[in-house]
Amino acid sequence: MNKHFLFVEANTTGTGMLAIKKARELGFEPVFFTENPERYHGLDELECHIVVTDTNSQAELTDRVAQVIKEGREIAGMMSTSDYYLESVAKLARKFGRTGNSLEAIVACRNKAIFRGKLHQHQVSQPEFVAIGSMEALMEARSSVSLPCVVKPADDSGSNNVRLCFSWDEVEHMAREILAIKYNARGQETARTVLLEQYVEGPEFSVETFSWQGQCVVIGITQKRLTGYPFFVEAGHIFPAPLSVEDKQEIERTVERALAAVNYQFGAAHTEVKWTSAGCVVIEVNARLAGGMIPELVRRSTGIDLLLQQLRCAAGLAPELSQTVEKQQYAGIHFLVSECQGTYSGIHGMDTVRNLPGIAEVTIQAKIGQNVQPPQNFSHRLGYVIVEGKHYSETVELIQQVNDCLKVQVSQQLESGV
Repeated sequence: MNKHFLFVEANTTGTGMLAIKKARELGFEPVFFTENPERYHGLDELECHIVVTDTNSQAELTDRVAQVIKEGREIAGMMSTSDYYLESVAKLARKFGRTGNSLEAIVACRNKAIFRGKLHQHQVSQPEFVAIGSMEALMEARSSVSLPCVVKPADDSGSNNVRLCFSWDEVEHMAREILAIKYNARGQETARTVLLEQYVEGPEFSVETFSWQGQCVVIGITQKRLTGYPFFVEAGHIFPAPLSVEDKQEIERTVERALAAVNYQFGAAHTEVKWTSAGCVVIEVNARLAGGMIPELVRRSTGIDLLLQQLRCAAGLAPELSQTVEKQQYAGIHFLVSECQGTYSGIHGMDTVRNLPGIAEVTIQAKIGQNVQPPQNFSHRLGYVIVEGKHYSETVELIQQVNDCLKVQVSQQLESGV
């Protein structure tokens, strides 16, 4: 009898459904636990046993997993590609004796206030910060907060409600908004905690790592490009980043220390950092594969399939992390966003872009007639183009060509007079 691999919900950007396919490639029978199957495009087309249950109830989720085991199904492993269910999976892995990071490690990565405390204890370079749980606490902290500062919820994902604030009025407004949010996008109770962080100047990178039994391997460093200022929305990436050997080594050492500070033992991690005049500064550790199609850039550049390795790891199998391409190349992604608010009516220049040399993938997720706006978080991205180049400069040039060719078309609604 085949072993079964359990998935608890997923992200909605494609990786989750791809993980189910790859689990079957490894010889496992996938079982998908979800509160709402209709949330996932393509789920009904997969060979997958779907269990509809309240995934926000740990007790009910545990009972349903126990029921699957009682039915004679042997469980190889369990995972989630969604930030919001990493803690649930850590609890299940501990309960049923499967491979995974400790709940304490996952909580430290999910709650940025706890994470900041861990890095402070281990003297890992990071922004100055204050965590507050009420408006009263915010007022008490006012004298210790320098402007501008970044205001963010301690436990959300996808750059939701993350903003650079230049005045105390803006800080108060954002803090009040975040504290008022009782439930996140998946209906889970929030920590009702706001993090105020020193704004760190410098280019942003992410470090893709993989750990096995506490040993960390750095797969590579991704160069990141942001848009939506004063919000922080990723507009594009290039892998690998163009860095000197010395800078690369310092970034890698800093990230390894950050992972050790939270006792990260197993699987992929996606650590965001900034490079400053004082060196590498850690912004956050995500206890999962990178989003934004970065694993696909890594695969195209190195041949390493991080999603496949994550599945192997969760199943208790040692990862295979050797580069499989003869010579590493570069891969980049450009995300499509709207510059204005209105109704989406299409994208001009698609045929031109598809015929450019080096175009690896073009995906449009937006639907004609949907409302669009300038980006404030990842969900406002409308699609993406992936390019491949033999050299960094070639990849940059390709991305610029894509950007120049494509124009998001938006019908702006005129306000009627009274």
